[in-house]
Amino acid sequence: MEFSKRLISDIRALLWAVTLGGLALAAYCIREGYIGSLPWLSAMVGLPWTAHGTVCAFYLNMAKSDHKEGGITFEKAKAAGFAESGNSPRI
Repeated sequence: MEFSKRLISDIRALLWAVTLGGLALAAYCIREGYIGSLPWLSAMVGLPWTAHGTVCAFYLNMAKSDHKEGGITFEKAKAAGFAESGNSPRI
């Protein structure tokens, strides 16, 4: 797997770990009767999702530039006569 795709995959796994951990911590606070505010808990879950959205947006921009005429991927496919590669998904 390419580095950028692996990075996105790793971020998603970490994102879900933080989200589930945050939900578990919120449930624990409720069960124990904690009545204070929990803005740090919403930040703990919300900020990683924001970072994930940013990473995905930049990855999409990179993919768009690579796949248009003059981009690395497009020119490589053009040089190969636009033949299907073995790792292309079916449409």
